[in-house]
Amino acid sequence: MAVFSGVHAALLTAFDTDGQLDTAATAALATDLIDRGVHGLVVNGSTGEFASLSTEERRLNLETVIAAVGDRTQITAQVGAMTTADAVASAEHARKAGAVAGMLVCPYYEAIDEREVEAYFRTVAEVGLPLMIYNNPSATGWSMRPEFIARLATIDGVEFLKDTTPEVGRLFHIRDLCEDRIEILSGQDSVALAGFLAGGARATVWGAVNAVPEACVRLWELAVLDQDPERAREFWRHLYPLTHFFETHGYAQAVKTATNLRGVEVGVPRLPALPVPESDLDELRRVLAHANQAVARFGRAPAAQTA
Repeated sequence: MAVFSGVHAALLTAFDTDGQLDTAATAALATDLIDRGVHGLVVNGSTGEFASLSTEERRLNLETVIAAVGDRTQITAQVGAMTTADAVASAEHARKAGAVAGMLVCPYYEAIDEREVEAYFRTVAEVGLPLMIYNNPSATGWSMRPEFIARLATIDGVEFLKDTTPEVGRLFHIRDLCEDRIEILSGQDSVALAGFLAGGARATVWGAVNAVPEACVRLWELAVLDQDPERAREFWRHLYPLTHFFETHGYAQAVKTATNLRGVEVGVPRLPALPVPESDLDELRRVLAHANQAVARFGRAPAAQTA
């Protein structure tokens, strides 16, 4: 069983000026994040605009990142799809390509019930790739009940949970129901600190990492490694405004704009999504600078730190 610890970036997907995959830019971003101390990468997730990618593009994206940094870090592939057959095929490809786990979001258009979701998970788990439940209500339109998550956690091969909700209390309930059968990762940027301090999460999958990798790693160090809640809370005061901006300005688009602003070129979102409008860029620059200044004040996270 893989063990997740530290800060895992929900990796952006870079596009060129024609809206096609820019594999060189995606590889450069992946390398930059690992060089800056990030502990793992999740490819083809929501921040990576996977819903706008073809099957072939998702596979190329994953292969590109594994070729760039697969020998240096843990790489997880989001393998969820609209059909079970497509999810199985993505999981098989991810396993053969060298991913350590597959993050599995539920089909996200046509509503399906718990019986159908459980069958979906059971079938994909048969591939043999360790699975991470991806509870993302904003994408699927519904949130998994803790009791249902506990049932999924009894499936052979379902080993992790990314819970993308603002309800930190859920983590206690899920942990109580699942005991040690599943590893819980915090998945909502704006409650990351609460997930570390109150929810007991030792790892996070976080899109903001693309834009402020050192700040995200430093928060994890303070909260989890140092177990210094007072300094972690003080640091969070400087980082939270940026996470709030991302969550209120079109998440993937805002993270991508901020990553370009820090000097790592990843292009623009794939249409119909658009970059942050010019009228909001001054605010983004301000909260971005505020977060980066905090890293200097609280000490920079060491590069390429082992989780």
